[in-house]
Amino acid sequence: MTILLSEKDQPASLSANAYLSASSNYELVIQAPQSTSRGYKRSLNLRHGLNFLIRDYWLKDTLVEEKLPEAPGRTLEFGFNLHIAPDAEHPPEPTSQSSFLEFNETRTQRLFQTWSGQRRVLKIDLHLLTYAGCLTFSDDQLVLIPAELQAAIALNEDDWHQPVGSISPTIQLVLQQILNCPYTGSIQQVYLEGKALELIALQTAQWLESGPARATQRLKPSDIDRIHQARDLITQRMDDPPSLLELARAVGLNDCTLKRGFRQVFGTTVFGYLRQQRLIKARQLLQDTEMSVAEVTCQVGYSHAGHFAAAFKREFGISPKAFKNSVL
Repeated sequence: MTILLSEKDQPASLSANAYLSASSNYELVIQAPQSTSRGYKRSLNLRHGLNFLIRDYWLKDTLVEEKLPEAPGRTLEFGFNLHIAPDAEHPPEPTSQSSFLEFNETRTQRLFQTWSGQRRVLKIDLHLLTYAGCLTFSDDQLVLIPAELQAAIALNEDDWHQPVGSISPTIQLVLQQILNCPYTGSIQQVYLEGKALELIALQTAQWLESGPARATQRLKPSDIDRIHQARDLITQRMDDPPSLLELARAVGLNDCTLKRGFRQVFGTTVFGYLRQQRLIKARQLLQDTEMSVAEVTCQVGYSHAGHFAAAFKREFGISPKAFKNSVL
């Protein structure tokens, strides 16, 4: 089944000009009685246009987020893709911690974002949004941005997306403190503003340490959209995957941009992603159907049982036969 999580369902979600209000906090909780999926999406607004967007999902089914339009403006985003260690209810899955910087225009149209099922999503995004209707940051906002990052914004007027790399232990600690904030009300606001500034400083420092040759690594928003299209096409054709060249042509990119961009956006290669998705599907089939290990091996596109077993154990820490026996 498919679950819809819509910003329309937040209280007072629309302002008078039909744009999503940037002044109200909200929390959207997955409510699907026929599904075991659970989790929430929470937006926390602070002073000076700072905003935390936290997603914490345990997904058994596909989740579609409906995002409402925002007032015209610009957003500087510090993104952190986190993952929690598996527990007894949720077996290991292929995950990777990664972070990025992004500078782009706010969305002025309704959008839908899809999260596939059988996955864990824990993601914290820190946004610094220009005030409604403004395309530049105000003086009180500029003091929050380190000079080196201000220079990069001024130099690159177009939208850009830049990976920063794995999340450092220091940043992980700050993110956990945000998730486990012990305060409410005005104290919570002050506490989270401090953590936001700490993240800006730490992430900018890591971004600077990762090297000066970032201009050649920038991705345009249109390229990012095409890379997401490529991912969707891979998911649809797992049993008959396109070649890299065919995939690049299908989404309107050259193969070099696709390879580089896919790794930047998803933290893995095109065929690394295909392998992960095949193994996730294999785990689902072993868990939810009566298919044998041999049948699942063929179903997910492996021609050699030994190669499949080795890949499955490397990904999930257990052989497919042992996993099948554990869910019987």
